[in-house]
Amino acid sequence: MADFKTIWRKLRFIWLGRVLFFLLSTLLVVWLAMPRGHAYPFPFDLLDRLHDQLMSQKLSDQPEKRIVLVDIDEASLAQYGRWPWSRTRLAQLLQQLDAHYQVAHIGLDMIFPEAGDVLGDQKIAAMAASRRLSLAQTFGFDRSQSIRVGELSAAIPIGNIPSTIAFGYLGNHAMLAQNAPCVGHIAITADPDGVVRHQSMLVQYQGKLYPAFAPVLLRCWLGQQAQLQSHSGKIAWLQGLSAQQNIAEDGMAAIPFLRKAEAYIAISARDILSGEAPAALLKNRLVIVGSSALGLGDYVATILGGRTPGMLLHAEWLSKALDQLEQNQPVEVISFFPIMAVWGALLLGVSLLLHHSNTLRLIWGFTVMMAWLLWLHYTTQEVAANALAPLVGGVVLLILEGGLEWWYAQLGRRQLYQAFHHYVPPAIIDQLISSNSQAMMQPHRVEITCLFADLQGYTGIAERLPPEELASYTRHALMLLTQAVLDQEGTLDKYMGDALFAFWGAPVAQADHAKRAVDAAIAMQGAVELHNQQAAFGKQIKVHIGIQTGVVVVGDMGTPFRSTYTAIGDAVNVSARLQNLASLHNEKILVGEDTERRLAYSPLQLYGTVALKGRRGVQQVYRLPG
Repeated sequence: MADFKTIWRKLRFIWLGRVLFFLLSTLLVVWLAMPRGHAYPFPFDLLDRLHDQLMSQKLSDQPEKRIVLVDIDEASLAQYGRWPWSRTRLAQLLQQLDAHYQVAHIGLDMIFPEAGDVLGDQKIAAMAASRRLSLAQTFGFDRSQSIRVGELSAAIPIGNIPSTIAFGYLGNHAMLAQNAPCVGHIAITADPDGVVRHQSMLVQYQGKLYPAFAPVLLRCWLGQQAQLQSHSGKIAWLQGLSAQQNIAEDGMAAIPFLRKAEAYIAISARDILSGEAPAALLKNRLVIVGSSALGLGDYVATILGGRTPGMLLHAEWLSKALDQLEQNQPVEVISFFPIMAVWGALLLGVSLLLHHSNTLRLIWGFTVMMAWLLWLHYTTQEVAANALAPLVGGVVLLILEGGLEWWYAQLGRRQLYQAFHHYVPPAIIDQLISSNSQAMMQPHRVEITCLFADLQGYTGIAERLPPEELASYTRHALMLLTQAVLDQEGTLDKYMGDALFAFWGAPVAQADHAKRAVDAAIAMQGAVELHNQQAAFGKQIKVHIGIQTGVVVVGDMGTPFRSTYTAIGDAVNVSARLQNLASLHNEKILVGEDTERRLAYSPLQLYGTVALKGRRGVQQVYRLPG
C-alpha cells in the first residue's frame, strides 16, 4: 500500500509551485510594463494588437479644424498633368497657400533629391529659407539601407537625448537643402506585423541629430529655435511650454492616434490651384501637403486603416501637440507604478481566495482586468501598450494555475484511488474522485455501522487441508463475504485470518448505512447457504456476524512506515463482541440496539438484554430469525 502521508506531504509542494508561478508572472508583468517605443516580440505582440483595439475605440470623430491636408490626388493629376509636376507648378501650389489662403505654416511631405526647373526650385527654396515652409528628408535604419542621396539639413548638436541610429539617408538636392532651417525626417518603420505604431522622433547620423517632421513643423511655425531638452525619458519640443513627449531609449515613441481619419480636413490640390477651396478652411491653419494618388501616395497600415496616408501620421502628432499647447498641460502617461498597483491588486485577491473556490478567483481576476480596461478606455491620460501588461500577466497566471490545479487534481485522484481501491467498490471510488476531497483522509468523527464476520471451525479445517487447498478455500470463503460488502457499497477495512471487518457511512456518507450493513449480513448468510448446498463434506462454511452503529473515528491511522484507512471506537468494539456472542450461542447475526433503531423496517427480533465483555451496563441485542 502506498505511503499516503508521503503523498500528502508532496501535495504541499503545490504551494511552492504557486509561489513560483506568482513570481514568474510578476516578472513578466514588470518586463511588459516597462516603457518602450517599439513593438513587443512574439508572442507578446498580442499586447500591441490589444492596444490597437483599445485605441481604435477611443478615436474621436470631432473635426480637427486646426490642420488641413492638401492632397495631390488623382483629380489634381488629371487636371494638371501626370507626376512629377514641374517645380514651378509645385511652387505655385505652395505660394497659393501662403499668399492667397494665408495659412499659418506649410509642411511639404515630399523629398526632392534631384534638381528641377531652376525658377521653381528657387521659389521653393526661398519659402523654406523664410521659415514659411518645412521640408522633409528620410533615413534608413537598417544596414542594408545605407544609401546616401541628396544632402541632409537642419541638424542639431548631439546631446544626452535618446535617438535612433541611421545608416543611410535620402535628402533634398543642394539648392533646397543648404538654406532650409526647417527640415524634419519622415522615416516610418513598421512593426513585424506590418502595422505602424511608433516613429523615430530623433535620428542620429554621423554625430548629429535630426528631428521628426511634425515637431519641426510646429517649432518652425512658433519660431522656436532653442536646443532640445530631455529628462527622464521625456523630450520638451517647445521652450517654456509644459507639453512633453515620452520617448524610449532608442528614440522611438508611440504615435498619438487621437482622431479618426475622417476628422481631418482634406482638400484637393486642384481646388487650391484653381482658387475654388473655401478660404475660411485654410486661413491661419497648419497645412501638410502630400499625395494620395495611385503610385505616388505613401500608404501604411495603422489603427486608422490598412491604407493610411503618411501625412496623416504627422497630422495626428500635431493634433496632440496643439491640444497640449492650448491647455498648457504636460503629457500624462500612465506610469509604471499604477500598472504594477493593478497587478498587485489582482495577485492579492487571488492569493486571499486560494482557500476558496476557483470560480471566485476567476471572478476576481476578471473583475480587476475589466475594471482596468474600462478605466483605460475613459481616461484622458495617454495609454501605451504597456498599460495592458496586467491582462497578459493575468492570462499567463491563469494558464499556469490551471495546469497546476489539473496536476493537483490528478495527484489527488491517484491518492484517493491508492487509498481506497482495496476498501470500497468502484462506484464509491468514483464518488471519492469526483469530490476530490483530501479532508476525508484526516481522522475525523462520523457515525457508521460496523460489521464483524467470522468463519466457524476454520482452525479444524486448516489442520486437515494441505496449504495450497487451504489458501484456495480461504480465498473463496472470504470472497463470499466480501462480495456482499461490495454489493452494498461498504468499506472493507481488513481481513483477520478467517474474519472480516467492514463498515458503512465512510468515507462516503450513507444515510441508510445501518440498513446496508444488515442487508449485507443477510446476503452473506444466503451466499454461505448456497455454497454449503454444493460443497463437499468437511468444506462447508458457517459464519457468525455482529453489527453495531455508533460514532467513531475514521481516517488514516497508520504510521510513516505504513498507512491504513480504518475506524476505531466503541461501535467497532461492540460489533466484535456481538460477533463473538453469536459464535458462542450459535447465532447467525446479532445486531446492537443502536443499529436496530436506525432501521426503517426491521426484520429482526429481540434476542435479549446482555452485558458485553469490557463494557459497562447492558444493551438490547437483536437477532435474525430463522
